[in-house]
Amino acid sequence: MAAPNANRHTLNARLRSLRLEQELSLEALAAKTGVTKGFLSLVERGLKAPSISTLMALSRAFALPMSRLFDDAPHADDAYSLVRRDKRKKYAREGSLYGYKYEALAFRKDRKAMEPFIVMPPRRTPRRSFRHSGDEMVFVLSGVVETQLGTEKILLHEGDCLYFDASLSHRSRSISKERAVTLVVVSGPSRSP
Repeated sequence: MAAPNANRHTLNARLRSLRLEQELSLEALAAKTGVTKGFLSLVERGLKAPSISTLMALSRAFALPMSRLFDDAPHADDAYSLVRRDKRKKYAREGSLYGYKYEALAFRKDRKAMEPFIVMPPRRTPRRSFRHSGDEMVFVLSGVVETQLGTEKILLHEGDCLYFDASLSHRSRSISKERAVTLVVVSGPSRSP
């Protein structure tokens, strides 16, 4: 087990720290996010990892940009975010077989309209689908992905791009021999001109 200071910058520790800083109980945070108290407790203890839609709900609940959920370091220049390959913030959701593996790519910029991630969908179909506000784009970097949008199943091959309203029920799985790797970009709610 890692020393407490080594864990300080993990996503689960950061979320717990934010909740305590804002003097929120697990019950209060659950009410603000629509996520169960039990799941939030598992996340804070590092036993589960939140989905992108849960991260968006936590970001709104804490009134912080999603990037601040991954990194509390001050950003010298908010004009851009440069994250080198070996500095990506990595986390996994519910293990490797049923769960997604994520890497946050642009956490060093607070104000942005999009959140990009490298996502490796699980091999088995996830137990539940996701929904969130805004749009989502999935670009397949390698492998083959089966994405379910509502009741429709769509096969995506390397180089394919799927863009959709993220309020549609959606989930994906890798169906290639090697686990697929995708670039996923999510946006906040659409703004009217």
